[in-house]
Amino acid sequence: MLIGESVSVLQYFRNLAVLLHSVKEQFLSDVAAACEGMDAILYSLLGAVAWHVAEKLNIPCFRVFFYPADPTGEFPAMTAPELPLGPVYNRFTYLCGDLLWTRATRKLLGAWREEMGLASIRPFSFPYRSMQGKPIPTLYAYSPVVAPKPLSWDGNQYLTGYWVHHPETDWGPDQSLIDFLNAGRKPLYIGFGSVTGGDFADILEIVLESLRITRQRAVLSAGWGRLQGQNLPEFIYPSGYVPHEWLFQHVSVAVHHGGAGTTAAGLRAGLPSIIVPFGGDQPYWGSRIYQLGAGPKPIPRTKLSVGRLAAAISQAVGNQEMLVNAGRIGEQLRNEDGVGNAVGVIEQWIKK
Repeated sequence: MLIGESVSVLQYFRNLAVLLHSVKEQFLSDVAAACEGMDAILYSLLGAVAWHVAEKLNIPCFRVFFYPADPTGEFPAMTAPELPLGPVYNRFTYLCGDLLWTRATRKLLGAWREEMGLASIRPFSFPYRSMQGKPIPTLYAYSPVVAPKPLSWDGNQYLTGYWVHHPETDWGPDQSLIDFLNAGRKPLYIGFGSVTGGDFADILEIVLESLRITRQRAVLSAGWGRLQGQNLPEFIYPSGYVPHEWLFQHVSVAVHHGGAGTTAAGLRAGLPSIIVPFGGDQPYWGSRIYQLGAGPKPIPRTKLSVGRLAAAISQAVGNQEMLVNAGRIGEQLRNEDGVGNAVGVIEQWIKK
């Protein structure tokens, strides 16, 4: 958690303090009430406030992450610059992140801990990784097929496989979407989540021109920009909410920002992915896709151009080895039971 984003980490914590100021009392009260009477507490990075309640109530807890978050010399912390400085630098980035979280915890939650009768967080301690001197087990909700467990991690970190939810719903695709899918060869999926990283019109023009050059069709997710009122060509279908689990069965390639969830969905579907990372853990997943041979080299948003995107599209739809690799990985992931593995770990620790 160093620098490397349009908003620095220090600015992030300043913004967090402002955001919490007006709602902190109610927020902390709600978290404490939600944890009362629980057999166990699972918390993510941004949900780590529950860790304090677990300590107060002596409830077993588990860290849950969707990207590698524990120190390793193999790669730096997710938001740190990737520099060829080796294991010492990589580990240093995690230390910096821990110190920032400790500082934020002391400043934002120190008084609350005192009210609960808990000891103050020491300035150079590393909360959230342990409790009462014992390490907290960590559930990594992704597959070791995609990102192997670093050699330096111990037995408290578990790579369970992806946690996939299959809800029973009455959702069905619009007839217009079905007609578009059936009107020609499989289209691409293009979507960048809720981020655009700058000028939306510029990104849209790059996407459209790249599709014209490569003569590809695409389902374009409306989640990443303002598609209403746009005069889109006939080779584009502007899509609202469509479950990735369904849609990715009907497209040839997924072009996206590299968020953990979209990356998992594309891999499980056996699709080659073109990653355009904007920040956070996205560059890491883009790098993993490339190293697995399941997609072209990622294109950072700051380097996105018509030439680069068109070249990546041509490679993804035409490289047979890439298609085979993606299909093989997809089959392996569909045979995993991430939720079942996670439940097994939780039950094992609670029984101790």
